[in-house]
Parts: sequence; C-alpha cells; structure tokens
Amino acid sequence: MLDKWVTSTIEEASILTDAVDVRVDGVQPEVNLLKRVVGRDKDRAPISKVKVPDPKPFGGARSAKELENFLWDMETYFQVARIPEAEKVSITSIYFTSDAKL
Repeated sequence: MLDKWVTSTIEEASILTDAVDVRVDGVQPEVNLLKRVVGRDKDRAPISKVKVPDPKPFGGARSAKELENFLWDMETYFQVARIPEAEKVSITSIYFTSDAKL
C-alpha cells in the first residue's frame, strides 16, 4: 500500500517536472531577448540628474596654462556629464572660439 503511494507520488512529481520544463523552454526565448535589450542599455551612459555647468570656451590663446585649464575643464565635464567616448571630440569642438576654430 505504501509502495503504491510512493510510486504514484514519484510519477506525479515526474509529470509536474516535465510540465515545468516545457514552460521554461517556452519562456527562454523571451528571457534571451530581454537580456539582449538590457545589455544594450549598459553601453549607454545613464542620464545625469545633476546640472553640469558648461566649460568655458577656448579662444586659441598661446598660453600653455589656458590650454591645460581648458583640457582639464573638458575632461571634468565629460566625467561628470558621463559623455560617451565617441562624442567627446565633436563636443569639444563646440567650445572652440575665434582662432581655435581654424
């Protein structure tokens, strides 16, 4: 009597396990898609909620100190604003004025 109950319980557990496996296999493609979409967002910099002041423009003065200050300001700006590497050159060129644009 106990043997029949144990055997029956094992069979029911096996059937339930198979049903769960089928459902997991059906959901797996959706999980993979979500992982890819979320993974893509990691490459993007999160939007900063802090108002970052713009760096001062550089006019092309022949002063090493002014150039160093400008470069330091730009690097600090990029770090705080979380600017992606690919956009740094084009953003920096916006802050050139007068002779520096040449």
